Amino acid sequence: MDWIFGLAMLLGIGPALILMYLGVRNYTYPKVEQPFFSDPTFFIMLVVGMIAGSVLFFAMRVLGFSTNIVYMVLMAVIEVMAMVVVMNLKRFRGKSDSIFYGYALGLGMSCGLATGIVFLVASAIETIDASAVVLVILSVSFSLMLGAVGTTVGEGIARHRVMEFALQAAIPAIIFNILLYVAFQDPASFGVLYYVCLAVMLVVSAYMFYRTMSQRLPQIVREVLKMEGKRRDDIPR
Repeated sequence: MDWIFGLAMLLGIGPALILMYLGVRNYTYPKVEQPFFSDPTFFIMLVVGMIAGSVLFFAMRVLGFSTNIVYMVLMAVIEVMAMVVVMNLKRFRGKSDSIFYGYALGLGMSCGLATGIVFLVASAIETIDASAVVLVILSVSFSLMLGAVGTTVGEGIARHRVMEFALQAAIPAIIFNILLYVAFQDPASFGVLYYVCLAVMLVVSAYMFYRTMSQRLPQIVREVLKMEGKRRDDIPR
């Protein structure tokens, strides 16, 4: 059991740390002389997200959220609103670096949720070798989706349009949790549908991450800096 928990920790936290580097490496030292955010605050938000994600996972288990599709939709809304509550502080409002802190918060939350879910799945299967791909897909999908969702929430905080962007973040999170609900049912009953849902989860989360962090992030940072009356010529393209 101990090695299963260790595996769950590795798969739950590993992808998030990799995405943390890939997502912000062009916005901090040494890529730019003046980082776009504070590293200590970024890591604090990552840890806060881990704690929040762990609490949400235990709540999901105790309340039996995974057994009802309505509850899974509600869980997605709770995930987004938890990010809003953490981020909607005066120190974060209207600040361009809030976008990155939202990203850290989302990645941290994915660590807590993915670790718990991977542990449950790994404990239930007979051989890890046969399901290793499934475990990796689950963890990577969580990191991609919640990283993008957290960034969207951070954008809403930075733009002073909190609930508008919270709704935008909630829609893909709800779709993701519905797919997760179907994938969590008995694989023998669903057959191919079980694996199709896992594949769709990965595709949807990868698209959301690419669209948010690769396509939109530079423009978002540029626009929020303009709102603050600032201008920088070193924003990655």
